Amino acid sequence: MKLNSVNNNKNKRAAFTLIEMIGVLAVIAILAAMLIPRVFQAINNARINNAAVTAETLKAATADHYGKYGKLDQIFGTNPVPFQVAGVFSYGYDTNVLMREGLLDKPFSVKIGGGDPSTNCVLELVAGGHENGGVGPGYMLDGTVNTITTNAQFVIEEVIYGVSAADAKDLNDAIDGGSLSAPLGAQDTKGRVEYAAPVNGTTTVYVYLTHR
Repeated sequence: MKLNSVNNNKNKRAAFTLIEMIGVLAVIAILAAMLIPRVFQAINNARINNAAVTAETLKAATADHYGKYGKLDQIFGTNPVPFQVAGVFSYGYDTNVLMREGLLDKPFSVKIGGGDPSTNCVLELVAGGHENGGVGPGYMLDGTVNTITTNAQFVIEEVIYGVSAADAKDLNDAIDGGSLSAPLGAQDTKGRVEYAAPVNGTTTVYVYLTHR
């Protein structure tokens, strides 16, 4: 009888009580509530940083191209870049020019924007005066008309479709800084990143790389 009593006491001490289990679950819930927003914020920051770094990579590749061949609108300095829209727009500058010249190792893609990251964006050569989709009068690089790009012969720009209002502003802040930033949900017509006011929560973002 005494042996059975001792065993029963041991089993009681080894088990968790309902109150203890509720306490553990409450602690886990509190930790999850604290950590999950930070995890999502870290993921979002990584996407924005990826887009900003990609812009710098493309800019460097374009500068290398111009340094070698002295022209933005020719492949290997001899073959004209094909224009899809009457001498104004040339899409696929990454694959048609930079990758063919060995200056870029993969097509342009970003993790912001709607749809497939490999198809929701383009890198294009644009005739001066046709840049940024008409969002504003060219890129006002320092926020004033003193550095406007409308009189350039050509502009190289990224176009990213279906970007959320928050991602558009975050990318603008990452590349242009707060001084050239527009309020969340408003049109941005200053700096290297420009876009129209979002419609139904999204907009098309234009990112200036270089011009000549």
